Parts: sequence; C-alpha cells; structure tokens
Amino acid sequence: MQFRLQDNHVLKIEPEKFRPSRVRLIVKQMGKELVCRKEGINQLLEFLYSKDEQLFKGRLQISKTNDQISIWVKEQNVGSIDAKALKDGLISVLNNIEPTK
Repeated sequence: MQFRLQDNHVLKIEPEKFRPSRVRLIVKQMGKELVCRKEGINQLLEFLYSKDEQLFKGRLQISKTNDQISIWVKEQNVGSIDAKALKDGLISVLNNIEPTK
C-alpha cells in the first residue's frame, strides 16, 4: 500500500518477508528510496490510538496532530495523511499476511 505525499514523495508500507508482525515504512521521491524503517505493526497502531504526538527519532519521523499524521524525512515535512487511512491500511496489511512456514 502507498500514500501520495507532497512534491512527488510517496510513503510505501509493505510487510516484512520473514517477520509477519512487522512492516517496512519507505519514503520515496520519484522512485528513489530516501529512507526506510522496519517497525512492528502493533507499535504503529498503539501510536495512532495513544496521545503521543511523535514517533521515532532519526531520519524518518512521524508526528500526529488531531487526525493528521505528518511524515518527516531529515527534519523536512514531506506530507501528511489521514490517521484513519493509515490505521485501516496497517490493519489490512496485518490481516493479509500469510503465516510463515
């Protein structure tokens, strides 16, 4: 799944191959990967439900204001998405993961 952001930036969320409870958060600009972070789906969902305003430190940061999630790359805001859309997307990724063999 992916979300369009500002200035040709895209946030792509894909399941991690060998750890089904984790996803890769990838920010790309015009097809070039700028930053990637592997994170547990449950931690992301907890952030969406909590009163915390920021998640992660480092090159990729996510902040929350009301119902909007802002995506920051290297301290630059590259766009925002609706919190409900992100939550629904994470839940769909979690439900579509096949069990590992």
